[in-house]
Amino acid sequence: MKKILLSISIFLAVFSTLGYGQPLDCKHDPKSDINLSPNSNAVINPEKNSNINPKFNWNINPAHNNDVNPAFNSTINPLNHFELNPDVNKGLNPMFHNEYHPRNPSWKGLYLFNKNDEVIGYVSVATQQLMLCFDTASEWTGFFVKAGNGIYNFFDVKGEWTGKYLCFDSVFGYNFFDKEGNWTGQHVK
Repeated sequence: MKKILLSISIFLAVFSTLGYGQPLDCKHDPKSDINLSPNSNAVINPEKNSNINPKFNWNINPAHNNDVNPAFNSTINPLNHFELNPDVNKGLNPMFHNEYHPRNPSWKGLYLFNKNDEVIGYVSVATQQLMLCFDTASEWTGFFVKAGNGIYNFFDVKGEWTGKYLCFDSVFGYNFFDKEGNWTGQHVK
């Protein structure tokens, strides 16, 4: 038993020093469950469902709805509210709280996929208002702040809005859009 525990400890130590996050959980995998893939499920594909596409549904588009635009709505801007900004609020910062970090062996979170349903990052839900984003090397790249029902704006690690945002796909997760409202092909499950 001690040998098994030692082997597991060595594996976890090596795994975490390589900089990789968690292996993909099958219940989040769009390659295992085609219902999770926008390529296979038209309901969650914004190119096929105009209700979840900010080019057609301006209620979910920060360029057309000031209520979900942090440049116009200071209550969703982390530069104005430290409780939404992990750069200044150490209680939300993954460098100070490793439970948010995908290198942590007990991490539970979401996965960021590209258009081909390959993992390109990790998303940790820190609070109901805030999710943290990491790349595949488990480097913290920014965070999402809830702007409205099913809408999260993406900010860099310093709290500057990138113009990008997530919109709820109406079923399982979120689709990632650029500042012009174009779907990047990326999705979170």
